[in-house]
Amino acid sequence: MTDLAHEFPVIIAGGGPVGTALAIDLALRNIACVLIETRRDGEVIPAKANMTNIRSMEHFRRWGIADRLRQNDCVGPEVQRDVTFVTRLNGHLVHHFPKTYETTDALKIASETGEWAPNRTIEATLFQRARELPLITRLHESEVTNLFQDETGVTAYIRGPGGEKTVRGQYLVIATGSASPLRRLALNVRMEGRPNLGRAFSWFIRSPNLKKVWKAGPIASMVYFYNDDRADDLLIPQNEDATEFLYYSCPMPKGFDGDNWNDVKKLLLGAVGEEIDVEPISGGSFSLHSLTAPRFDFGRTFLIGDAAHMVSPQGGFGMNLGIGDAADLGWKLQAAIEGWGGDQLLPSYTVERREAVLFCQKGAEENQEMQAHSLVLEGIEKHGPEGDAVRAEVSRLIVDKKTQQFKSIGGQLGYTYSASTIIVRDGKPAFKPLFREFKEAARPGNRAPHRFLADGSALYDHVGWGLTLMVLGEFDTAPWQEIAARRGIPLKVFAPTNPDDIATLRGVYPETAILIRSDHHIAWQGSQQPDDVERVLKIVTGNALAK
Repeated sequence: MTDLAHEFPVIIAGGGPVGTALAIDLALRNIACVLIETRRDGEVIPAKANMTNIRSMEHFRRWGIADRLRQNDCVGPEVQRDVTFVTRLNGHLVHHFPKTYETTDALKIASETGEWAPNRTIEATLFQRARELPLITRLHESEVTNLFQDETGVTAYIRGPGGEKTVRGQYLVIATGSASPLRRLALNVRMEGRPNLGRAFSWFIRSPNLKKVWKAGPIASMVYFYNDDRADDLLIPQNEDATEFLYYSCPMPKGFDGDNWNDVKKLLLGAVGEEIDVEPISGGSFSLHSLTAPRFDFGRTFLIGDAAHMVSPQGGFGMNLGIGDAADLGWKLQAAIEGWGGDQLLPSYTVERREAVLFCQKGAEENQEMQAHSLVLEGIEKHGPEGDAVRAEVSRLIVDKKTQQFKSIGGQLGYTYSASTIIVRDGKPAFKPLFREFKEAARPGNRAPHRFLADGSALYDHVGWGLTLMVLGEFDTAPWQEIAARRGIPLKVFAPTNPDDIATLRGVYPETAILIRSDHHIAWQGSQQPDDVERVLKIVTGNALAK
């Protein structure tokens, strides 16, 4: 074994979207890391995640890539960002959700809107940003095969083109996906929850003529087939001229072989409604799980993304929860490395993110249970008034049962860290978030309510990389700044002076002073100076347990 020349504060095993997002976050905090990925440099997975939701886009904005993702989007304008339900592509339109994945106007409650773009666009955008940051070292065609940690750091054992090497770091993050052998081998983690929700298949296909037979509704970002086959299948366009698609079934029909292309092609042509040329690019079947690791922190080693939790794809929370993990873990690793984070800070990563994950998992499981086989009614494909009546009833059922899957803004923005050990609670009854609707509240543990300011900037643009004390009236910030400086805590004071901005923010913030973390969550708030400012700062940095 030979040692690499450099040691790194953070080693990241797995360079997919979540691992790369964490690397970007750390680099922008002036924390160096090494990113170890089995794929070749620039190699992207063509068909996987498609939705970067509102919350993730708020983090992308902070990392300087929200607009870049939109510019890189490889799906052309002829694909409407809609969701449709049809019997067959050449059959009947059952229901149409317009502009489901397109928001052209800014939302006052968020600094960004969501972006529907294929996984290859998401990965390419993240990889491009990572290359721009010199504090990120990238090792491709390499794999962390094992690790050893002690009181002072972690040794990663790496296999790559040059043979076997070791690298030493202060912390190691496992971002190697749902099947993560490193999670099993190195940490002996048993996942908990609901395994085997169903079998699914996903095929990336090419068909130049498919859009020519698309008669039932517009060419949409996502089209579900609700017909007598009850196959729970759908199509998702993936490129500029709508000639490449993701064909997906979840759960696929009982006894169906999702690894057999001929069987998949037959089902697809049935969904289209006529013969067309279709070329398979890649694909196969897999099992769906709703599972979570019992904890995400193991001393100096951490699980993140799919390695920490698996979520039903219905609702698009898989990658997005991983992006949230990166935003939570990044600032805590910074604090630990720079010395202003205490013993309770890194363990709070598990407490906070498990609460968010379990909340979203529950909503995604409910989405998973409402599939075509349960909503399709006899006669849905009939012509004439009888068929129209059946389709109208199925349309009503879709609105009632499936809207949550496409309108789960509460799952994106409304989760809370109510159980966190590093927030100072306000003594009010516990906040109960909603999954389908967004319930905005300026409460410790919640995402800080967002508004745009008079100069066009987003409130979050004024949140720093450490802690930010936002002041909306008379409040003495000197004790906070003095104690933060003495303890080495990066503290920014944001005190808007425009009366309109103050009025806008006071409309959602009842207190005069609000301490906001870099991941936009409220750590403390109050209108009166706390009796012990230092204790507040010790709590939110993990240096003291809350009373």
